[in-house]
Amino acid sequence: MRNNIKKYFLLVSLVIAGVAALGQQKEADFRPEFRKYILAGYNFGGTAPMPMPNTVRKINAWWPQFNPSLGYELDYVFNEKWGVGAALKIDYKGMGIRSEVMYMHTVVNITDGDKPGKFEGLFVGHNKTIVQNGYLTLPIHAIYYPDKNWKTQMGVYFGYLFHGGFSGEVTDGYIRTPDATGEKIAIDTATFNFDNELRKFDFGLQAGAERKINNKISINGNLSWGLLSLFPKSFHGTDFSMYNIFFTLGISYKL
Repeated sequence: MRNNIKKYFLLVSLVIAGVAALGQQKEADFRPEFRKYILAGYNFGGTAPMPMPNTVRKINAWWPQFNPSLGYELDYVFNEKWGVGAALKIDYKGMGIRSEVMYMHTVVNITDGDKPGKFEGLFVGHNKTIVQNGYLTLPIHAIYYPDKNWKTQMGVYFGYLFHGGFSGEVTDGYIRTPDATGEKIAIDTATFNFDNELRKFDFGLQAGAERKINNKISINGNLSWGLLSLFPKSFHGTDFSMYNIFFTLGISYKL
């Protein structure tokens, strides 16, 4: 994965460098300039396994958490068509989900029943997970202007986790520990909390478009696709990788 990240970053760096070189071909009536924006939006999406594992048999419900996105963007525009930009944002990325699972590897805490305690194994039953993560995000992108009203961008983002939340409960099932042939323990309700196990850094690709409303205000949409799993490889609470995949719908105000 680390080598893949280096390849993605190198590719985007080459694209941005190419944009910068292309931008040197200035049009006679255009002077390069910096453009500054205040960004506000809302993140829709989820922290999802890719591909979906066969241990998740059915998704019964999904809902977003409170996921605001606030930031400041600085663009350098070479000519009427090309530019580069970067932003500094606070992004909350969260969701809730209810699912039915079959032999899903996890670690749960049972606080009542015949056998209270912490158990690692394969769970069968109903699962509810709540994710609420806060990131300090640095997107870096190349910019292309198809016309005076539209702005498109593509690049990478880096994220630092300053608030981690990943918890939930499992109900109406049982867990076999430590594996599928192990002891079967019935579960009415058990909980899990992996807040402190989350990876501190995120990295991924991002692309979006913006439509100007007037000289100051624009509406925009941006898709970010994480390339780093939410948990490190040393984590044993799940047996599949999960990634941040979110779409930001927002507005920008030109300063």
